Amino acid sequence: MMVSWEQIAVFCLISAILALVLRQYRPEFSMLISMACGIAALLFLLEGIGEIRQELERMLAATMLPSELLTVVFKGLGICVLGEFAGQLCRDAGESAIALKVELAGRTALLLLALPLFYQLLQTVSQLLSAVG
Repeated sequence: MMVSWEQIAVFCLISAILALVLRQYRPEFSMLISMACGIAALLFLLEGIGEIRQELERMLAATMLPSELLTVVFKGLGICVLGEFAGQLCRDAGESAIALKVELAGRTALLLLALPLFYQLLQTVSQLLSAVG
């Protein structure tokens, strides 16, 4: 059963209220509730990834592009989501400096993932220019 975004929003709001109330008495539990809520929301959202993947596979099949592109897109999406999520968890824990480094590591990993595609693009452009010239 797919969880709707409204259900996730209500779950997050209830968790935020609970964390706010607990922050007065037990700040460490407040942070744990915040982290658990974030992880649960992310897991709920991952259910929808299968539908997105099927739709992208259908669109890619209609083109003459290699299927490896879909793998790169999903790895890139995973890097972006996990990097942002880890950065936000670090910020919630009061560690902004660590959050920036986690996000920088995610951006670097994304760039490394895209380098082979960029190289293929440069080769294709070079072949096209040599054919025209």
